[in-house]
Amino acid sequence: MNKRKRQIIHAARQLFIEKGFNDTSIIDIISTANVSKGTFYNHFGSKNECLIAILEETREETVSSRYEMALNQDPSDKEILIKQIAILTHVNRKRNLVQIFESLVGNTDAELKKVLEKHMIAELNWLASRLIDVYGEGVREISYECAVQALGMIQQSLRVLTMARKKQSATPEEVVQVVMNHVDAIIERQLKSQHILITSEVIQALQLKIKQKVIQKEALLEQLQGFLDRLTPEDPESGMEYTKYLLKELDKENEHIHIMQAILSAFNKSFRGTSHEAEAHEISITIWRYLHMKRETKK
Repeated sequence: MNKRKRQIIHAARQLFIEKGFNDTSIIDIISTANVSKGTFYNHFGSKNECLIAILEETREETVSSRYEMALNQDPSDKEILIKQIAILTHVNRKRNLVQIFESLVGNTDAELKKVLEKHMIAELNWLASRLIDVYGEGVREISYECAVQALGMIQQSLRVLTMARKKQSATPEEVVQVVMNHVDAIIERQLKSQHILITSEVIQALQLKIKQKVIQKEALLEQLQGFLDRLTPEDPESGMEYTKYLLKELDKENEHIHIMQAILSAFNKSFRGTSHEAEAHEISITIWRYLHMKRETKK
């Protein structure tokens, strides 16, 4: 993503927070971003596309942070799962997305609805899979239903706490901890009753609503090489070394996934506070997703 596009997204996010999505015009975004109308339309076809880019950026940051948190950790560790679930709330708060979501009340745009549904399904897919990691294969058939119930309880609990106080008295981790204690009981009950609402047919219908974008290794190598070519001697030496290593490893037929995961975290951190921070973060997210696809293919 180039600097102009990031500039437009940043301006749009600020306006959506301050004025609300419905009351923000494209002219407002162009003026705040200090770009021409042509530059705006080179990157976005509508105001909706700006919001979609903001949502995608948030989702990518959440996914990346969760990958990093799980690195070299026991997948069955419930405490790690609790922290991973809470990351979404922290990212939403950092980006002030709650205010944006509130301004969308009453918006019936089909394109936005589709994107929001896609993100919800992705979150359910991830949590259902992680519940199996924590509670074992025995919960596979009820994992999606438990994921739906857990996310519902978390979202409503956070909402009620926010309504009751301007400043929440409980952290996202504390809310998730309480809900996961309830999930323990739900799982025990579900396994006994086998009364399932979210059946395999329902899950299949949900999966048909989303399409996973395939990440091509060639495009990833090209992006990483271009990033390396733009680095100068003034940039962090460690960052340059990490970039070269990732290029070398990606160019292999069979990458060392676990080693690359460890290097990715260091690569991302090495460019923090530099002019390359945003692009390095974007690259690390793409590589995380590529490695995740490789792992899923091998299962």
